[in-house]
Amino acid sequence: MHVVASFEHSNFLELAITDLEQKGIEKKRICAIPLNKMVKERRLFDTLHRADGQSMFDLPAILATIFMTLGVMWGFMWKWGPIIWGLLSFLGGIALGFIIKYFLYKNSLKESFRCNTEVVLIVDCKPDEVETVETVLFNHLAIGVGRK
Repeated sequence: MHVVASFEHSNFLELAITDLEQKGIEKKRICAIPLNKMVKERRLFDTLHRADGQSMFDLPAILATIFMTLGVMWGFMWKWGPIIWGLLSFLGGIALGFIIKYFLYKNSLKESFRCNTEVVLIVDCKPDEVETVETVLFNHLAIGVGRK
């Protein structure tokens, strides 16, 4: 039988392998395979076929609405009138919103690639050793365990 477990790349994986060896599982029956993380380039704007869940238009729309309202209100007291000041404030709100979202997007892009690589551990064991192996793997913080 094969017991398959997923671990974060940490000391708990090494402790689990050592514990399995102490329980009588030979080294040649344990296989640890690190998974390479696929680094995809995130694009600034979404397309019809690909979206990452980050919206670039929510904050610019909110700021454009607020700035336009204030520009129209104060435009009655200023020289060019409410329509011109409303349009200028609208464009200023959109520009400010995009600038803020751009910097937030760049910061979230840096943080999204700071995760640990997972390791898949495959243990070839006899049917009477399966329960012991699963218990050892769960005790050493396996993300998930399955058997075949």
